[in-house]
Amino acid sequence: MGRRPSCSTGKAATETPPLQLALFVFAGLGGWWLAAKLKLLGATIIGPMILTTILSLSGIITQRPPAEMIWASQFFIAIGVGAKYVGLTWDEFKRYVFAGVVNGLQLALLSLIFIEVIVVFGVAPGLDAFLAFLPGGQSEMVVLAIIAGGDLTYVVLHHILRIVMIVSFAPVLLRWLGR
Repeated sequence: MGRRPSCSTGKAATETPPLQLALFVFAGLGGWWLAAKLKLLGATIIGPMILTTILSLSGIITQRPPAEMIWASQFFIAIGVGAKYVGLTWDEFKRYVFAGVVNGLQLALLSLIFIEVIVVFGVAPGLDAFLAFLPGGQSEMVVLAIIAGGDLTYVVLHHILRIVMIVSFAPVLLRWLGR
């Protein structure tokens, strides 16, 4: 695959040129705004990712996001997940946790099968296969791939493909099952 970075996160923000910091902020906010205007699914993650990719491939962004930006991303993702439990009763919470554990175990087994096949056939290294096929949100897997030093292109494209397939085929499957 591609060259692996020597450190899991970027340099400290104090070691990052101010122009690069400004470009990261611009790519995040501008990409989000543009994707929202285009009504793209997952605009908060897809828009900044596309704009950052364009700026990186064109040589305008020349380094990884600073560690503090990655930590802040993790912090706000965690707040967003935790805030979804507002208003739940204890019984609802227990039922959701139980359903989540059962679903998670099923997905983990299915993912393990895919990961093992990918690794055995030499399609991708174990870390990349693990991050690409692990059931989880795209933003969380991107942050994990950055921290773990995984191949971001491989991981992100797999998660985008999964989202596109679900959005494309779920309505068809639901109509088919409804008959």
